[in-house]
Amino acid sequence: MSYVSSSEPKTVDVGAVEVETKGVPQKMPAADKLTHALAIVIASVIAVAVTAVLADGSSVIKLKDAQFLPIATNPDLRSQGLYHRADQLLGPTYGIGLHHDQSGRSWTKMGAGKNLKTLLDELGTPVVIAALPSVISTDGLKHPVPFLSCDDLQMAGLCAASFGFIAEIVACLMVIFHTLALGGLLPAKIVKPAAALIWATLTAGFLIVILLAVGIYTATWTCHNIFIPKLRLSDHFEFNYAWPYAIIGYLSALLVTLAILLILPMDGVSAPGKPMAVAGKGVVGYGIMVVVAVAASLIVCGGNNAFKDAGVYGPVDPDVNPCAGKQRYHAGPGDNYFANVDCMKDNLVQVLEQAGANVTKGYRGGMNPGDRVPITVPYSQTDLCPVNVHWHLGAEHLSEGQFDNKGTGPANDGGSASDSGGRRQLAGSPMTLGRRCHHYDNTTEIFTKPYNWQHCTNMMIGETYEIHWPHSAAGACGTKWQYQTPFYDGVFCNDGIVTIAPLNTYQKIGVQAQIFTVVNSDDPAHYYPNLIDGMLVDASKGQGQDIAMYTGSTTGTSRNNVVCSRYTPITWQVDRTCHMISASSFDKLCQDMSAKEDDMSGDYYPHGARELVATHLVANNQQSRK
Repeated sequence: MSYVSSSEPKTVDVGAVEVETKGVPQKMPAADKLTHALAIVIASVIAVAVTAVLADGSSVIKLKDAQFLPIATNPDLRSQGLYHRADQLLGPTYGIGLHHDQSGRSWTKMGAGKNLKTLLDELGTPVVIAALPSVISTDGLKHPVPFLSCDDLQMAGLCAASFGFIAEIVACLMVIFHTLALGGLLPAKIVKPAAALIWATLTAGFLIVILLAVGIYTATWTCHNIFIPKLRLSDHFEFNYAWPYAIIGYLSALLVTLAILLILPMDGVSAPGKPMAVAGKGVVGYGIMVVVAVAASLIVCGGNNAFKDAGVYGPVDPDVNPCAGKQRYHAGPGDNYFANVDCMKDNLVQVLEQAGANVTKGYRGGMNPGDRVPITVPYSQTDLCPVNVHWHLGAEHLSEGQFDNKGTGPANDGGSASDSGGRRQLAGSPMTLGRRCHHYDNTTEIFTKPYNWQHCTNMMIGETYEIHWPHSAAGACGTKWQYQTPFYDGVFCNDGIVTIAPLNTYQKIGVQAQIFTVVNSDDPAHYYPNLIDGMLVDASKGQGQDIAMYTGSTTGTSRNNVVCSRYTPITWQVDRTCHMISASSFDKLCQDMSAKEDDMSGDYYPHGARELVATHLVANNQQSRK
């Protein structure tokens, strides 16, 4: 046997080595792994985001605030009573998603059963216009696109929805594809071309969706009816979160496409090029495609005259009241949540706390409101502002020794009025009389001398009145539309602030109440020229000092101890002391009300008083501020 010396050079057969190493698995470079991982993450996010957009009925567009809305209906029909904004037809929070609208109807479904053109042909224009309020209240106009026979817009919407479903399917498939590629379970030579082709297609799809959205949003669409013959979505709606989702989807898909093209090798194993060169190419390519997308979007906008301010029927009317019709009737579609209801059923209380209550210091209601507590600071220290002022005949609240059933007034020549179940009628008036103060004296002229009312109506010298100043954080605070009649419009003017779930009504809505006896007096001590802004507060006169605070409801004569209000809970702050005030102060208040932009003439006179709320319907959270 012979041995080869270690000092002799070894001969290596390179070809043999190559033959032996063929088919041996190669370790995947880290850059390739990161590329596949990036693709998996982005594809997963796209799938989740598209699912959310398809499932949400207001994901794409939602109505603008009422103050920015032009009239949507044909102005030629205004003389026939058709003069509506989109929010008045669809509801102030209406939106449309990629697949369906807020009411759950898709691009081919309509709530009215027939389209508007068919209804007009069958019933005639006057009948349909007259029925419109009822149709609106029953949710009949939604989805508006098929109902209005905007056929081209409907096809565009269906096209956009189709792209959404395609993106969802492709994103899910790419999660599976890149997971298999990362595990080395796919043929190396097909990974890069297949992935690049699909991601490039997905990128192009997102760009098309963006351009389609811009085009749909800015184009003027023809609808086959005379009520709304033309419709431009940008006049009435604003993009919701689906729009930035589409942009992010495009940018993300583009990133993956470039990563695949620049990093993944054709054979699945070779190392990528120099990192700086790869990064440079990626940045340049990314920048070019972003510029292309922006330029294409601007071209589409320009082609649809999107940069013109005027709407289809002219610019937004600055005199349109953004709070008109904002009174809430429903918490959910058609549920009539805020309608009055029975207070009791089977001897169990069915409602939340009510007002007006006994506010005598030391009084305690019988209802446990849980963790609800009233606002205990002056409303001026909160985000609430006054949205209305009105008053009731007699006091709706009771404060023993100040305004109670022993108080007197002119209707019965100073004798105490009888009280039957808390309800009493003022002689010569159909209104229910509340409790009275103790100031009245029929032997003193300031309580009996007639006053020549110039602005207020149905007022009486010597009588007791309870003034209410409803406040709301959702009011048009600081604008010319701050004060509204009915006060509900002011309370609910701005959407998204007052909510039932989670319940924040007692934190966002409050009422100031102050009780007065009206006198015909020239004494400056009785004249207060600024009643419109809220409760009188003067420590030297005891005004606004002894305050009862509790959570309750709206009041008025449609409620009593049998039928209760569902506008609850709200905070009440009631002055326990009765004050004298001149008739001229009240008349100045009515004059100031007449100067407001909204028509407040429905509150120039006293309203009837609610029956004193029974103890079992009053919250036990009354607090004092003095």
